[in-house]
Amino acid sequence: MRLTMFQSGKGDCLLLGDTGDETRILVDGGMPDAYSAHVAAGLSALRSKKKKDIDLVYVSHIDQDHIGGVLRMLDDEVLWRVHEHQIKNGNHKHKPPRAPRPPKIGGIWHNGFRDQLPKNAEPIEETLAAMAPVLSGAELDSLREIGQAQAALTSSVGEAIRVSRRIAPNQLNIPLNRQAKGKLFMRRRGQKPITLGRFTITILAPSAKQLEDLRVEWKEWLDKATSRKFLTKLRKQSRADEKAIGAADFDHLFAMIRLQAEAFGDPDSVTPPNLASLMLLVEEGSQSILLTGDGRWDHLVEGLKETGHLDDSGKPFNVDILKVPHHGSRNNVVDTDLLDRVIASHYVFCGDGGHGNPAVDVVELMAKRRMKAAGKFKFWFNCSAAVAGRHEVAHMRALERKVRALAKASSGRMTFKFLDAGDSLRVI
Repeated sequence: MRLTMFQSGKGDCLLLGDTGDETRILVDGGMPDAYSAHVAAGLSALRSKKKKDIDLVYVSHIDQDHIGGVLRMLDDEVLWRVHEHQIKNGNHKHKPPRAPRPPKIGGIWHNGFRDQLPKNAEPIEETLAAMAPVLSGAELDSLREIGQAQAALTSSVGEAIRVSRRIAPNQLNIPLNRQAKGKLFMRRRGQKPITLGRFTITILAPSAKQLEDLRVEWKEWLDKATSRKFLTKLRKQSRADEKAIGAADFDHLFAMIRLQAEAFGDPDSVTPPNLASLMLLVEEGSQSILLTGDGRWDHLVEGLKETGHLDDSGKPFNVDILKVPHHGSRNNVVDTDLLDRVIASHYVFCGDGGHGNPAVDVVELMAKRRMKAAGKFKFWFNCSAAVAGRHEVAHMRALERKVRALAKASSGRMTFKFLDAGDSLRVI
């Protein structure tokens, strides 16, 4: 089992399998610009040099830092097909696209936004789009951060819809959720593992209940966001602030900002799309990897229990590679005892310091909890201070210092690797 980590901005982008393997799975696509800068060329080499395909593109969920790069890859393929059409029809002066051509794609696993929320998808999209510009215009940094989080979610929803359209039969004609007969992927009672080439894949999450929870959260948000009574109340509450600041349109602005703050809370918290993260256990012979997206630890443990991989004896589930959920965010560690239920030899952290992820205290906590179990282990990071953006350098430096100190104190049991140069990092 080979895993390659790509530099992917604040998101995830991994390749399970490589040019020498029979089966390859692209795990999310990272941020769009990071995909173009660091991923596209490497994937294109599969097509141009080795004539290898990507058997499956697995989109864990619709957040932009996971699906944005996938959409960019599909858009690149559209450009190349247009170019082929032009050449085939005699326009030999048509210039090829600048973007490297992606490899052929055998299928995609993607629980689309409108499939998850068939009744409320359209009004949610409209409300998100209407609120984001107002929030992003806030002058105070803390309020702008909320607005940017709102805008990112708006982009994510739009990109998820565009992915669904791109892969449709009248465009790229890439099979969607073929192994689920075109339906949503979820953990179902008595469901058998799926065979894909040399891989055996068990669906751990979401469950039907988790998808229903997602629908309930979105409906509650939509009801609040579109409530005239609620907006009127907020406008009345903001009059004192309007007088204090003296902004002519502050009543409306502050009302929308407070609405957003109350509707979504902390912009770094686990947003509704994360509840529907598609979490997988992929096995190849005696080796295994947990692919977790931005899912929650308790959902991961629940999925392992429901599929017979964990029981109530307290004995942990051992896995070769764990893709750490949600970039090592502190918001996803809802119960530290759950960290002891899954023991890995390799821990993969994706994130470039954006939003403070991987969180230094979470990495420290995971290392110390892992030290309680037997055996050596390694932490892998798809970024470093050397390649991070200027706003994230300080965070990555602090993370590197902490990891070095943890490894030094481990008596040789803990090792680590940061992506220091280049665009990718081979795990095992």
